[in-house]
Amino acid sequence: MDPVELGAARPVIFESWRRSLAARVDPDRHEAPVVYAPDEVADLRGAHPLAATVPLLTHTLSMDDTIMIVTDTRGHVLWCEGDNGVRHKAERVHLTEGSRWSEDVIGTNAMGTALATGRSVTVHSREHLVRTYHGWTCAASPIHAPHTGLLLGVVDVSGPLKTMHPAVAQLVSAAARLAEHHLGQFAPRQHVLTLNFLGGLHADLDGRPLGLTLRNAEVLTALALHPKGLTAEQLALLLYGERGNPTTVRAELHRLRAQLGGVLLTRPYRLDAVVRGDFLDVRTALRSGDAGKATRHYSGDLLPRSDAPVVRDERVDLAAAVRKGVLERGDLDALLSFADSGEDAEVLERLHLLLPVTDPRHALVSSRLRRALE
Repeated sequence: MDPVELGAARPVIFESWRRSLAARVDPDRHEAPVVYAPDEVADLRGAHPLAATVPLLTHTLSMDDTIMIVTDTRGHVLWCEGDNGVRHKAERVHLTEGSRWSEDVIGTNAMGTALATGRSVTVHSREHLVRTYHGWTCAASPIHAPHTGLLLGVVDVSGPLKTMHPAVAQLVSAAARLAEHHLGQFAPRQHVLTLNFLGGLHADLDGRPLGLTLRNAEVLTALALHPKGLTAEQLALLLYGERGNPTTVRAELHRLRAQLGGVLLTRPYRLDAVVRGDFLDVRTALRSGDAGKATRHYSGDLLPRSDAPVVRDERVDLAAAVRKGVLERGDLDALLSFADSGEDAEVLERLHLLLPVTDPRHALVSSRLRRALE
């Protein structure tokens, strides 16, 4: 189809061409951009809700001379399965994992147009705006979250012009409905991530202990303190300071996802879970003005061996705020609890004055006070 023939096009194609041309997509020069490297695609897959439907879609849409594609809501190809020969041809025109197929970057195509309209669509041969894809026919259908109706992505079957059967479009639409039904069988579940990093390093996910490195714990601390999410650049600054490298951070996050799975989301990096933690409990208590509760939760410095700026700053702030509250209140139990977290001469002096000489704890406090003053 040439622009002069646009008036004869189907309405869905006419409107798509109009949107694509308004976005300045050049029919002769544009090609789908590859925006994600393979390791980034793997990260996106792990966090995507459609991951659970891919085996079903692959089984349902497995056909000779075609490929099955699943994208996210922005048109990024996350899965591409099917005939090896067709996949090789598709790779040559960037119809491959990591590429983006939204209308605004590659013009009229089944995946991008299905995303733009929210409806199933087939784009045949010269209906593609970009002439590179005139040898292809594609049928795509959107997939929505059954509980909320939110768009999750699209499923597409693509193939060379002469190999696509007319019934494929109906099959793709049926597969999308099957995927939605499959998702509907599983009630949404909120994971619980527990981080106990005061004076030590202990964490679990849904009750399952996690074997974290110190760097893992530093990343999780940063994300727990910034629940709305952080970019790789922001994390690099928080973890390493000015010498931070976003590439190093992405590698750390990739390793961490091996333990957290879909709990660790991307773009921006954030935690999809109820996050609980001893240091978070202390923060909450301090904000509410409950120094006694803050002290009870305060069992030591935050990740004492960490030099990450985000941890170091939070460690200093928590210790200073708890100490100030304890000294101002002068509560014996709070002072004793805080004294257990370190050798603080002023706190020990206050205890030395408050505890009766006959109290067995007085001698212990006196001994610790002498050491603190040496």
